[in-house]
Amino acid sequence: MGAFSFKDCIAADIHQVFLNEEEFAEIHTVDGRPMGVILDDDGLQQRDAARGGVHTDGLYKSRRLIYLSKADYGGRPVPGKALNLDGRVWYVVSADEDAGMLTIELEANRT
Repeated sequence: MGAFSFKDCIAADIHQVFLNEEEFAEIHTVDGRPMGVILDDDGLQQRDAARGGVHTDGLYKSRRLIYLSKADYGGRPVPGKALNLDGRVWYVVSADEDAGMLTIELEANRT
């Protein structure tokens, strides 16, 4: 059996553990492609608290925090990019990458 690097182990864990539909993830359509995604509203509240609360410009906004595989998504999106999640257009507020996983904060004007 060949040797596996730590990166290989982490990459395998992304789909076998974190994005496993029987564990944490659900299949959502992202920019027209189905993929495993974790929606984390609790994580969004924790981010807000760490930042000292949410500051808005008077508009009522919907927000989401999602986790997905960078390889599945195809790179790290830049702030301001439109992202279609399950047929609704959101805009990337921030995107962080850690060990092949993306954490993307999204925002949309509430309709």
